[in-house]
Amino acid sequence: MSNPVLDLLNNHRSIRAYTNEPVTDDIVTTILSAANAGPNMNNYQPVTFIEITDQALKAEITAQVGMTYIESAARYFVVAVDFNKDLIGLTPEVRALAEERLSTYAMLEGGIVSAGVALGRAQVAAEALGLGSVTMAGALGAFELYERHLQLPKFVKAVMGFSIGYPAQEPGIKPKLPMAGMWMKDHYDQDQMVAAVTAYDQTMTTYYADRGVASSWVQNNTKLLTRPRDYTGLNNYPKQKGFRLS
Repeated sequence: MSNPVLDLLNNHRSIRAYTNEPVTDDIVTTILSAANAGPNMNNYQPVTFIEITDQALKAEITAQVGMTYIESAARYFVVAVDFNKDLIGLTPEVRALAEERLSTYAMLEGGIVSAGVALGRAQVAAEALGLGSVTMAGALGAFELYERHLQLPKFVKAVMGFSIGYPAQEPGIKPKLPMAGMWMKDHYDQDQMVAAVTAYDQTMTTYYADRGVASSWVQNNTKLLTRPRDYTGLNNYPKQKGFRLS
């Protein structure tokens, strides 16, 4: 089954190299309008895209997280869960009750899901306009810079980075898990998942070998999940923004 929308979705590629061609405000408005039109938690609309236009700050973030496609992108956004907007206009009495509700893990989780939906829609919109993009959880490693420079109030927490620009590369489409690795019926089937991952690991071994890399999905996960990293700051970050994790 195929149509232009499905083709666009199924041919997604993350773009990490961009030309110098500028991306106009009209194009950004079109992309973010598509993101904003999507579903979200209780119509709180708890997502805000904060563009960083200061090239020196983009360079500082790049140095912090090692992602050159932040500094080189025509446009770079910090995507934030934002419940501050939902407090505007409330009476002091209602605000006190609302802040207690907003501080719960369930609200943070709903905000993060809403941000993911918005980001997915923004990527599709960008690609429909001939742009490339990449989303970056790793950009959160610069959260202290975001807090220092972006004036984020309570209940506004950075969750992702998002770069867009005109592509200067044509990467291949990375294979994904077979359908058995994401679709189950009536219960979680561990045997089904093991078989799907085993088959996919062979696919990725070939994919990497074709690119001169001796690796696989399991080997890559092993490297990513075992390399030393101090998450103390990130673990405390939600609490700094007013969210409880228990």
